[in-house]
Amino acid sequence: MTTYVIGQICITDPVKWTEYKSKVQCTLEPYGGRVLLRGKHIDSFVGTIEYPDIVVIEFDSHENATHWFNSDEYQSIIAIRDKGAKITLHLFQ
Repeated sequence: MTTYVIGQICITDPVKWTEYKSKVQCTLEPYGGRVLLRGKHIDSFVGTIEYPDIVVIEFDSHENATHWFNSDEYQSIIAIRDKGAKITLHLFQ
């Protein structure tokens, strides 16, 4: 079943965040991950949002998403990610 990884992002170091973004795409490809959306919060109808940026990544399955997140390739860039932003990552089906 299609699974979406939704990331909410608050960029704290734009240089580190750009470095992370330049490396993350190649970690997705072996697991069939596709970035569907990268965007900035522009307004709200209801409620508030803590992190103003968002990414939506699609995988063919929960297993592929989990394998991607736990892969050596992705794990090797987490330190860069954490220096560049505060994030949340959640899975949805």
